[in-house]
Amino acid sequence: MSSVSMRKVELLLLKSDIDAVLKYLATKRCFQIIYPDEIERLAREKRASFGLGGNEKLLASDDAFNKAPTAASTIARPAMNVKRFDESHLEERLINEPDLDEERLDDAQRKLDFISQFLGIESPKDIIEDSRLPDEDMLSKLEVLFDRCSQLKVSLDEEQAKLDGLAESIHEAKAFASLSRPFEEFEKFSYVSIQIGKVAKDKIEELSQMLGDRAVIIPLDEEGTILAASSRKGRFAFETALSKVGFEKKKPPEGLKGIPSETMNALEGAYQVGKLHFEKLLTEKKALKDQYSDLLQIIASSIRLKKAIALVESKLEKTRWAYRLSGWVPENMVDKLVKDLLTMLGNRISIRVYDPPELDLAGTKEKQEGVPVLLEHNSFVSAFQGIVLSYGTPLYGDIDPTPFVAFFFTLLFAIMFGDLGQGMVIASLGLAMHKAKKGLLASYKKYAHAFIAAGVGSMIMGLLVGSFFTSDTALIPIERALTGFFLGKPADRFLQIMPRENVSAMFYFFGFTLGVGVIINSTGIVINIINLIRRKEYGEAFFSKTGLAGALLFWWAIVMVVRIILGNKLGIVDVAGIGLPLLAIIFAEPIKSFIDKTYGKPHTEEASNWLIGGIIELLDIVSYFASNTFSFLRVGAFALAHAVLSFVIFTMGSLVSGKSASGLALEIIVFLFGNAVIIVLEGLIVTIQVIRLQYYEFFSKFFTRTGEPFKPVSFAGKV
Repeated sequence: MSSVSMRKVELLLLKSDIDAVLKYLATKRCFQIIYPDEIERLAREKRASFGLGGNEKLLASDDAFNKAPTAASTIARPAMNVKRFDESHLEERLINEPDLDEERLDDAQRKLDFISQFLGIESPKDIIEDSRLPDEDMLSKLEVLFDRCSQLKVSLDEEQAKLDGLAESIHEAKAFASLSRPFEEFEKFSYVSIQIGKVAKDKIEELSQMLGDRAVIIPLDEEGTILAASSRKGRFAFETALSKVGFEKKKPPEGLKGIPSETMNALEGAYQVGKLHFEKLLTEKKALKDQYSDLLQIIASSIRLKKAIALVESKLEKTRWAYRLSGWVPENMVDKLVKDLLTMLGNRISIRVYDPPELDLAGTKEKQEGVPVLLEHNSFVSAFQGIVLSYGTPLYGDIDPTPFVAFFFTLLFAIMFGDLGQGMVIASLGLAMHKAKKGLLASYKKYAHAFIAAGVGSMIMGLLVGSFFTSDTALIPIERALTGFFLGKPADRFLQIMPRENVSAMFYFFGFTLGVGVIINSTGIVINIINLIRRKEYGEAFFSKTGLAGALLFWWAIVMVVRIILGNKLGIVDVAGIGLPLLAIIFAEPIKSFIDKTYGKPHTEEASNWLIGGIIELLDIVSYFASNTFSFLRVGAFALAHAVLSFVIFTMGSLVSGKSASGLALEIIVFLFGNAVIIVLEGLIVTIQVIRLQYYEFFSKFFTRTGEPFKPVSFAGKV
């Protein structure tokens, strides 16, 4: 039940292949990169352990790549042994396959942001799983789309400005249209410029084409007299066009007042034409969005993927031509990884595989703490993995406590929360999580089996204590049949927690919960001893309070207490059973120093310090195991509290019930509300208490150091 075995894999590959390799590794999620700064740190620790200097560089030049390191095994074809590459071939390859530099990626990202904002397309929050790296074809499409969107935006802005100007002109003209004021005063308009004059008749059409939608031309007679109106914002261009066709300004006829209706009609007509043109541009914009939305999503994800890969590459060991990539891979995935890389790159890659024991730098501690930990379980056990990882990650090679946590959590929850009906609700909720495809329940799917296990355990305990949705009478017929079949004598229930006729039954139950505590504490101690022996820390394994000496002291004390309760007398064997572990704990430090050779041969002046430390350790171990054991009395207390609360809810429902329909309805409401409170509130409290017991009474026995979780390189989800 240890973590998944790991292997260190070292890849030596060409610069032109690094993007594809990183993308493959990220897709498979099987490779945790060891970055050079970490390698430097481990190397310094190794040199320091041998009394060497710590200032040497690990890698400095291309030659470092050509030195074949000592390896446990090399998985490669004969032609793929580490050797000096043909640099002329490399140079030709790099020229033929240019890389996308950071400046070009930033430019592509800028254009992509502009297009997305202009078209109203939301960029993907995560990198799409099967994204490909950006290439020239993709960037050229982005360039074309950027130019098209830029031109469309300019046209839209221009048309919007024209419409705004015409709207302002119409608004102001309408305000003055009915006024009986001399025509000359309308030249004072803020938004409209109106001119009356004469131009050659054959120039009127040319003038109309020249001004386009920017002005309105209204012929006033057959001799070439016209009225021209334009937005005052475009007055300079308006007057320039008039002068080009030889426009001669004339004074309005005497008595001309107001604004001619033809001018108003022409302005409104020009506005409608401009509006149609603007809507046509908006339709084109929507068509672009519909046509290229998916492509933009792909390009955005590809650029983000490339940037994420570039960030990783910037941290790797590299020379002008090559990269060296080191990392951890689960043992069961090494063969597939090597096969795929060889198929993909052929002779352009060298692969070396190391076993963790050969990576020991300066002792077992450094070796185990340097190897990442991957825990793999079935769907039931994995539902409880979060409890372990929230406390810490086990060291590589240590026993994985998750299966024990799964069992103990289910057991403790069932004891403290025993009700057949309420357990069915919890189990049903777990099944709903397991079946859910989307929504709130689907987001908690990984905990589905934990809910199912807790619910089933609660159902079993509820059957033993005869509780069904707080009622302790509903199951009596079934209980009598079952107890008669299994025990030979019918009874109302298998277990009696509530202190009614037989108070001693409650004390037996509390004794049972203490026994569960002894088992959990003992399991933690045994795990710790095995872990320490695996690490070759024999002193701690045999002479610490959570080692063999502490375990023997704890177990013998438990046996003595049980014998006293049963009426047996203690003897000389008990003195030896308690005394030997006590002596081992008192003199633990000098013994551990001698065994582990960490402090050398003890000196006489240090003996008093060891003795005082041993006595303090002895006092600590007594209080430690006593508190850890009696802490499990809370299990019985919460089980009793659950029974009492159920009794209160059931009694309240009975008190408000009656023969009338209202009394029955009120009773149902009390039962529904009471059970809901118990399931939600007490269920949460019991869960917290179970986790607390795991943390302080179980994990504290062996979680003295923690490891690092396996974090394979993955770009999915990066932004």
